[in-house]
Amino acid sequence: MSTNEEFQDRIDDLFSDERPPQPEPVGAPVPSETKSSPEVQLPPTLSELLSVKIGSKSSEVSKVGWDEYLNAIDRTERLGFSFDQQEVKPLQTQNDPAGGAGAVLEIPLQVGDAILGALQLESDDQWTEAEQQVLSVIAQQITQHIENLRLLEQAEQYRTEAEQATRQLTHEGWEAYLQATSAPTRGYSYDQNRVTPVDIDDPQSYTDFASAISIQTEDLKVRDEPIGQIVVADAEVDQETVSGLLATVAERLSVHIENLRLLDETERSRQQLDKRAAELATVAQVSTAAATILEPQPLLQSVVDLTRYSFNLYHSSIYLLNEAGDVLEVAAASGKIGHAIMEEGHAIHLYQSQSIIAKAARSRESIIVRDTLDEPDFLQHHLLPNARSEMSIPLIVGEQLIGVFDVEADIVERFADEDVRTFTTLASQTAVALRNAQLYAEQMRTVERLRELDHLKSSFLANMSHELRTPLNSILGFTQVILEGLDGPLTEDMTMDLELIEKNGQHLLNLINEVLDMAKIESGRISLSLEPINLDDMLNDVARTSGSLVKEGVAIENNTQLPPHFYIMADAIRLRQMLLNMLSNALKFTERGKVSLEAEQINNKVQIRIRDTGIGIPPDKLESVFEAFSQVDTSTTRKAGGTGLGLPISRRLAEMHGGWLWAESKGISGDGSIFYLELPIGNLESLTI
Repeated sequence: MSTNEEFQDRIDDLFSDERPPQPEPVGAPVPSETKSSPEVQLPPTLSELLSVKIGSKSSEVSKVGWDEYLNAIDRTERLGFSFDQQEVKPLQTQNDPAGGAGAVLEIPLQVGDAILGALQLESDDQWTEAEQQVLSVIAQQITQHIENLRLLEQAEQYRTEAEQATRQLTHEGWEAYLQATSAPTRGYSYDQNRVTPVDIDDPQSYTDFASAISIQTEDLKVRDEPIGQIVVADAEVDQETVSGLLATVAERLSVHIENLRLLDETERSRQQLDKRAAELATVAQVSTAAATILEPQPLLQSVVDLTRYSFNLYHSSIYLLNEAGDVLEVAAASGKIGHAIMEEGHAIHLYQSQSIIAKAARSRESIIVRDTLDEPDFLQHHLLPNARSEMSIPLIVGEQLIGVFDVEADIVERFADEDVRTFTTLASQTAVALRNAQLYAEQMRTVERLRELDHLKSSFLANMSHELRTPLNSILGFTQVILEGLDGPLTEDMTMDLELIEKNGQHLLNLINEVLDMAKIESGRISLSLEPINLDDMLNDVARTSGSLVKEGVAIENNTQLPPHFYIMADAIRLRQMLLNMLSNALKFTERGKVSLEAEQINNKVQIRIRDTGIGIPPDKLESVFEAFSQVDTSTTRKAGGTGLGLPISRRLAEMHGGWLWAESKGISGDGSIFYLELPIGNLESLTI
């Protein structure tokens, strides 16, 4: 193997962590060139002695000699060493004898055509030809060791320099490449341990290369695309060696640059993911606040505070459009400064030219100011002197503009185009949440107002019912006295008139009582007194009482299927009131046919049904009959009278008993309707019959 080939093999390991192979010891097999020397049979005594004494120390002599050579200030200085038994001594001069007089044998130490030195031996006897041949072989071993040490040291030096150059060139070059705003035309000059930037377009920055006698180059490629060159000027070694080194370094350097590029892309991606994760976390926090905070002002304040804290901003604020639609008024602002801004009632006219907030509102598009000092439309607030960049996002619900979400930073270039997406999402959620909060607040105000009106209505009805019932009771009482003849005899006409007065007065009293009951129920002032009720007796009594309401051609049938002495726990007065309301309602709307009264036990409940063959109820109005003051027939020609309170009161009373009242009908005249009253039987364990 040639010297250059062996050196090239060592260069291949420049960028690896493995060390170059160490030179083989003296006792190792001799290379092929050495083995090709003719074998010589020596006398066993002297030849073996020379082989052991000289061969065993050849490594030490060559190592010491090479170290002395490397440490020498003047590399042209001739050095030598003498070996006597166990000691190696340097020669003081080139003619310094190693010992006393005798036969002297000198064998040159030669690599190729270059002579590195000589092996000089002295003996009292003359050297035989066989001994000279053995010593020649030993000299070749010493020469090979010296050459191996030289190559090893040179490889180590190139390895160290190449690694240093690669680290510095790739690191500094790649950083400059990433920071360049346009196609880079920069290079770097490496000399010993210093890296100097070079402007390719300026020949004055690389005069050393311009004046170089010899220049060698090697392309740097990443993904088969040339990205630069390595240039070596005035190399101190032969051209073939430099070419091999350049090719190896260029290959490794290209890999380093590509790795740096991938590392940079990975780091940038990680930073983008971290930023996106923080943005999504903030959006989630705002969404949570929007879902849990139902009042507009706390909602907006929470949004601006969360935004400023999560994105590390200088200031955050929300402006809302006034009712007139021409002024943007501050509704929430972050921090103590924001509190001061709100106290002063800061406002911006919608058509003010010098205002990014007003401009975003007019255009309904997000606006970014990368540097406020360069933006003529930026409006500086005296409480925010350090604002250097700004972004304003319109708050839009549907097609309606309701305000502007504004954020500011104390550094330039804080907001980029990709930030618009995040803050637009925040603005959209805030706008929807604000509208929901406003609607909720409006609804709560409406509910509160309705409660007040309902309370006033109940109070009015209660008072009016009391005021009407008192004189009406007097009228009915005196009418009864006159009808009984206590004030003297009555004519037939007088009797008929008094009976009509009593009938209508009683009807009016029933209406007043219903109104009063409804008012008591709605105000929660009515209570039940539960007791065991014989339901069969109650149903029979109600049927007899309603007999006066039966029209000609209409019959009442009692089809109950209850066992004898069937009891339930209920309020007797209110149960009777519910049954009378249901039965009178059926009789009122039945012109021909019958009204059936049915009852049966279903598990722990009792179901009472009143079935009629009247005009029926349209299916879409079945629930409306249970609303207060509501009737199916609201025309001026309706035949049935009433206030429309009987069924609503009955349903409320059923609910108070823990039951339910409902109706079924197809709305076909003649098929009528069925009203169901379902009540719990209640606890009857203590009842004794």
